Amino acid sequence: MMTESSVSFRADLLKVSSDKLMLLLKCLLILQSLPRNALEEAINELEEIKIFHAEKMTSHNLPLIGTSKIKGKLSSTARPPIIFEDQTT
Repeated sequence: MMTESSVSFRADLLKVSSDKLMLLLKCLLILQSLPRNALEEAINELEEIKIFHAEKMTSHNLPLIGTSKIKGKLSSTARPPIIFEDQTT
């Protein structure tokens, strides 16, 4: 038999936006309704999502080469004009 239980946690509301807090609560509501084997699967998936986004953020933090540091000359060549000949005669 399942009994009611409560969960409490502290959140620094200055660091967590209300939108993010709502999303976290929605996730918790979804997770609590899962059976145990699905909950274990969800944990594995969430860990993979966390790793994916951590790597994604790392690649966004790579230094960019500014345009002032790119040096070189671009050359252009003129294409000869296209001449159409009338072949109806």
